[in-house]
Amino acid sequence: LSDSCLLGSLKDTIVKQLIVLLKNFIWKQIERRSLGDAEVIRKALDAPQLCTPQMQKISQCLQVVGDQVDGDVQSAMKDQTIRPSIDNYIKVVLGIFSDGEINWGRVVTVFSFTCLFVLKVSEALNNIYDMIKNIINWTIDYFRNKVVNWIKDQGGWEGIYSYVGTPTWQTVAIFLAGVLTTLFITHNARRP
Repeated sequence: LSDSCLLGSLKDTIVKQLIVLLKNFIWKQIERRSLGDAEVIRKALDAPQLCTPQMQKISQCLQVVGDQVDGDVQSAMKDQTIRPSIDNYIKVVLGIFSDGEINWGRVVTVFSFTCLFVLKVSEALNNIYDMIKNIINWTIDYFRNKVVNWIKDQGGWEGIYSYVGTPTWQTVAIFLAGVLTTLFITHNARRP
């Protein structure tokens, strides 16, 4: 096999794992905190089970980092001006990576932000299935185009093991608060 075939299959594997990990992350956050209509969201996510101990461990690490930014996500949930749209999604995600740096904290911040959007959709719409699918796809597309190579360079999703336990989560929480404030200001600036 050529190197490009191996790289392609590794990138494909990372994207497949992304789908499972992202859906599982959202479901676990909602389930653990009794947020939203958990049963409807679970069905809409169609989250597959984590079949290997390795994926379960990665998922736990993602949850640990997610817990660190949870306060900002909870305060953003109360902000009625945040509406789940592709434009708002792009603004926030581009803001998270605005300096071109990628790290596990920012990766999980996008996961948390995606969870926020799923919760906002579940509050606002009766039929949420298509919108949740869209939100998941926005995240997958962004990661496929901008983040998967970085994850590959970190040794795959297992690279998060080295991140968990470092104090950089505090920086991520502050950064997320700034991004959400920017979104709020941008949204309010467009009001007549």
